[in-house]
Amino acid sequence: MNKSLYLAHWLLVAIAVISLGFIATTSYNLWQTKKINAFISGEAQTEEVPEHLKAQFAQAFNDAKQGNKEQALALLTKVLESNQPEVEAAAYFNRANIHLREAQALASDDSARISLLGLAKQDYRSALLVNSNLWDARYNLELALLMAPEEPEIVQSIKKGRNSASVVVKAVGFRVDLP
Repeated sequence: MNKSLYLAHWLLVAIAVISLGFIATTSYNLWQTKKINAFISGEAQTEEVPEHLKAQFAQAFNDAKQGNKEQALALLTKVLESNQPEVEAAAYFNRANIHLREAQALASDDSARISLLGLAKQDYRSALLVNSNLWDARYNLELALLMAPEEPEIVQSIKKGRNSASVVVKAVGFRVDLP
């Protein structure tokens, strides 16, 4: 057998093995995607939530819709650990919406309403820090601020720190003329 034919034979075998490996990994990824999409659409009736972020988002949405707010908040908090800005901003926004809806359901003289509105405002601000283009978060933050306005002197004391003192340093300059 000629050396070039021998080399071509082993090159084709290597290409075939690499192709089979690529087909296997692609098939596995497709199967995983189908499984996650079935969970999100509700076709798969499983108790366990897959570790995929979109599946956890879907489960949190369903939990919030069914009234399981604690489970929804726990899932959204778990999603925040992903370090993906788009997902992180959406998780903050959804957490804030849950807190805002709970606050709106309470009576206006209930003390828990103020704390829920504070949590909602904090999550809306966090969502806007991650993605400043979330206009829904801006609007809902304004609603929360209308429901529980913040006093300017309290906000300033939070920014400065309660026991911090301001120090003013005046620098005096002088000019040295060189010969």
